[in-house]
Amino acid sequence: MRLQDQQLARQLMRLRSDINKLKIEQTCHLHRRMLNDATYELEERDELSDLLCDFPMMSSFGLSTPLKLIGVTKMNINSRRFSLC
Repeated sequence: MRLQDQQLARQLMRLRSDINKLKIEQTCHLHRRMLNDATYELEERDELSDLLCDFPMMSSFGLSTPLKLIGVTKMNINSRRFSLC
């Protein structure tokens, strides 16, 4: 009986560890996608600013909403430093 309890405990600990690893991988993937999207938007804005001299800042070139929600600001992205508020 004690041996079975220990085996079950080990199995549960492995499952818990696997679930935590999957959560971390998923979170990293989502953050990577958000940062790639923000980088792409900034590069696109820079390319357009090279083509057009005096165009007003359009709201579509601002930060994406998910980045704003986690506290990343334009200044942080432009200087390649990311901070969370």
